Amino acid sequence: MSERRERAGILETLRDRYATYGFLSRIYREELTGPLLREMAGSASLQDAPAPDSEGLTMIQEFAGGLQRADLEEVEWDLAAEYAGLFLSGAHSVSPYESVYTSRVMQEARDEVLKIYMGEGLEVSQGCNEPEDHLAIELELMRRLCQKTIDSMEQDDLRTALRCLERQEQFLARHLQAWVPRFCADMEKAARSGFYKGIAKVTGEFLALDKETIRELIEAVKDGISSGAPPPPPLSHDRRFAPG
Repeated sequence: MSERRERAGILETLRDRYATYGFLSRIYREELTGPLLREMAGSASLQDAPAPDSEGLTMIQEFAGGLQRADLEEVEWDLAAEYAGLFLSGAHSVSPYESVYTSRVMQEARDEVLKIYMGEGLEVSQGCNEPEDHLAIELELMRRLCQKTIDSMEQDDLRTALRCLERQEQFLARHLQAWVPRFCADMEKAARSGFYKGIAKVTGEFLALDKETIRELIEAVKDGISSGAPPPPPLSHDRRFAPG
């Protein structure tokens, strides 16, 4: 395999992760909008491509398949109401905040993640009024770190790419994996639509798989550093969960 193809394999994995973290952050940050619904309704990948061994993505594909026959404005209103009931208020609401699930003082949890955000140049105040331990913001941090890793790989700066991957591994272990699996289980029980039930499953599936993905990427980049050559591709199968 040529060095160009080896590098391309790692970049493809990184870009898939970037897309998935961005998609999930958007979904938890705000209600599903009409433009995104229309995008999903016309998505060739959602309509035709098989899900990568993901029950959650299969559910989202089934939801997207029904959009072509649905009144999208009505679907948008229904999902907006469900979003509010799930995450904002309601008898069956679930809390998308780390501090709620880790039984920590909210200020302590917020201060810890805020320090990490500031170190990575993530300005939480822009476009988001939520506390810093909100799931959408934690996912956005991972998206930003994925982008930094992509930029470093494109510049053949493997040591910076390695540091970015190690930060992702640490944040995933210390924060997201400490509470999101329980949150996803609660969300799946509370959700009414196939879309939000699918999102709950996809989130849990993706984060569990990403732990393995990051470790494989770290080992591949380390091999590249030690050999002085571009690292080999660590993955040979689809790890993309983001529709589109």
